[in-house]
Amino acid sequence: MERKPIWALSISIFLLVTIANSEVEEVKQALVQFMQKLSSGNVPRDQNWGWNMSSDPCYDIWAGVTCDMRLQSVRKIVLDGFNLSGTLDASSVCMIKSLAVLSLEGNSVAGEIPEDISNCKQLTHLFISNNQFSGAIPVSISQLGNLKGLEVSNNNLSGELPDFSRISGLIGFLAENNYLSGRIPDFSFSNLMQFNVSNNRLSGPIPDVRGRFGADSFSGNPGLCGKPLSNACPPTSPS
Repeated sequence: MERKPIWALSISIFLLVTIANSEVEEVKQALVQFMQKLSSGNVPRDQNWGWNMSSDPCYDIWAGVTCDMRLQSVRKIVLDGFNLSGTLDASSVCMIKSLAVLSLEGNSVAGEIPEDISNCKQLTHLFISNNQFSGAIPVSISQLGNLKGLEVSNNNLSGELPDFSRISGLIGFLAENNYLSGRIPDFSFSNLMQFNVSNNRLSGPIPDVRGRFGADSFSGNPGLCGKPLSNACPPTSPS
């Protein structure tokens, strides 16, 4: 077998290390950009803040970041109550292919939920309640097949609810106190453990929730009818 000279092996190792580092730098740059869009200079940054190119999200302290140290990859970003008032840059944060949890609850993040949030393929929990998001819940969220919890309550969201029936593992959906309209689509109600769409502008008959949720999950929608609410749906006229 032909032996490679030592200098060739050294160059190969150097190139591998360089490529690996460039991938790490690309991910880090994406995270820094994500934070730049999310904050508008009103976040206190001390030595425990991180989120810069001169430190590492897994080996150094980055506020709100949790890593899988075995894989050296970011798994959770939890920035609840950080006084953030920018926008959600999904194209940047979804470059973190290992991201499972993204939580921005209790801030003042505005703008729409980006369609490209669907690029966060490993996402299991998306929590963005108590912000100032507006516009519709993107249909692309239904492509997140690993999603287990989606919480968008207390925002300014409008439009119709997407069809979440393809997300068979969804166990929690909270969307109360918005301006959502239209009908309630099919959910896998037999799997859901949390569900609330109260205080919106939804209309039409309530799907069969299999007795798992009470009227408080649907109240505040004058156009809704059927169990578990007390107002029955009007009889359908014969064709």
